[in-house]
Amino acid sequence: MLTDLRRWGAYAILTLCLTAAAASGARADQARETVGLFVQSCLKYVEDPRELRAWIDSKPQLRQYSPQQSQQFLGGKRGDVWRADNETGLFALVVYADDACSVMAQRANATEVSQVFLEYLRRKNLPIDKIGDQTKYELGIDQREETYRSRSGPSLYEIVVVTSKSQRAEVQAVLTTRPNR
Repeated sequence: MLTDLRRWGAYAILTLCLTAAAASGARADQARETVGLFVQSCLKYVEDPRELRAWIDSKPQLRQYSPQQSQQFLGGKRGDVWRADNETGLFALVVYADDACSVMAQRANATEVSQVFLEYLRRKNLPIDKIGDQTKYELGIDQREETYRSRSGPSLYEIVVVTSKSQRAEVQAVLTTRPNR
């Protein structure tokens, strides 16, 4: 009897460990998916909005939201929104009328999103400098905002990475390019 309890206890601990490892892996995948979509779209085409639209049109897995559905992402601004989802989560690609571009992740580990993004900048050796980093709390939800600025190229732009560790946040990561700022 005691041996059975120990075996079940060991099984329960192993199950919890595997579940935690899978959840950790899923969060890492969410961070990589978020940054990957951002890099492939907003960052790659920051200097050419027409090419961004052509890239979006070539991706059947991106499904455009209706104008009514898009408003919840646009915050009163004009633009278009596409949905992307896969086994790692739900993502939105937002292209504003002023050519700003955002990728939003419903769920993504805030620390890992920042780490994956910084790793990408280092690996590609992009001429981008971090110019701001602040954390604020609104209605009990944390929000970290990291701001980067390009230092060379045909047109200068900013990148803003907003993340939240709160499970109550509507989105936990928003990465945005703001051209010509």
